[in-house]
Amino acid sequence: MMKHDWKAAILLMGVTLFASQFATRSADAQSVGQDAGQGVVHGAGPSAAPVALEPEAKGEPHTEMLDTSHEAAGDPLLEPKPLPRAQLSLIGGVVRKVDVIHNRITLQPFGGGQKYVVYFDERSRILSAGRETTVLAIHRGDRVYADSQALGAQVFARTIQVRPVGGPAQASGQVVEVMGGQVRLQDRLSGETVRFLITDMTKVEERGKAMSASELRPGSLIDVTFTPGGRRSEAQSIVIHATVGESYIFAGTLTYVNLRDGVLAMDNLVDGNNYELSFDPQREGKVDQLVVGAPVSVTASFDGKRYRATSIQVTQAR
Repeated sequence: MMKHDWKAAILLMGVTLFASQFATRSADAQSVGQDAGQGVVHGAGPSAAPVALEPEAKGEPHTEMLDTSHEAAGDPLLEPKPLPRAQLSLIGGVVRKVDVIHNRITLQPFGGGQKYVVYFDERSRILSAGRETTVLAIHRGDRVYADSQALGAQVFARTIQVRPVGGPAQASGQVVEVMGGQVRLQDRLSGETVRFLITDMTKVEERGKAMSASELRPGSLIDVTFTPGGRRSEAQSIVIHATVGESYIFAGTLTYVNLRDGVLAMDNLVDGNNYELSFDPQREGKVDQLVVGAPVSVTASFDGKRYRATSIQVTQAR
């Protein structure tokens, strides 16, 4: 009887020890679960410090607001910078490729020669038939004229004028001959001779004023719009920019000054074109005021090759 009581006591002690260990492990598991919900993991020992699962925020949170008070549309971080002032060059040719992905067109200049790659973006004006349009109006085979400038290593177009195939053609240059209503023009872009007829329907103007066709003389610098037709090409309109022996007044801002060679260029406010003029630095009393950006008024005569300034006046003290 004593032997059986001894075995029962040992069995009871084992059951009690197992129950005590089970209760301890359950309590530890519950503690770990609570700490995990709070982002804390306990170390192996009772003295181990809790470790944060998420990094602590440093500094006060803040929100940066962009200034949208300006009237300019678009994202101020993405808008391109204004184009720098530069002397423009007119490039004319036939479109060989239009790349709308990289915003560029490839031109074959009139008269042949090396092709040009001309870039553009939202700062460029694209005109077709005198109206604002988009790059979608430019197609392979179109005749275009681009007022371009150097922008880094690129040739960038400020303005692109599209002349679709089959439409009126344009030429700019110097009149070589006027005889019996027939005109021969040396096109300054292609170097080729353009022939056209002046009819009763041809409109002639100079500096915004209507003129008679008889004012057109050899040596004059003109722009002409005509309907292609071989020897029967008829001029629709002629704009006379300069006539040999005549004097003209230019008012605008200097964009280039070369005192050594006596050459300056300026943006003319009247027609928006950039003109190059020659002058005698020794005759000018205040050449130190002739700097880029200076507002000037210039009187110059055209001798058939260039404008020669006879008077230069800085219109505002710098």
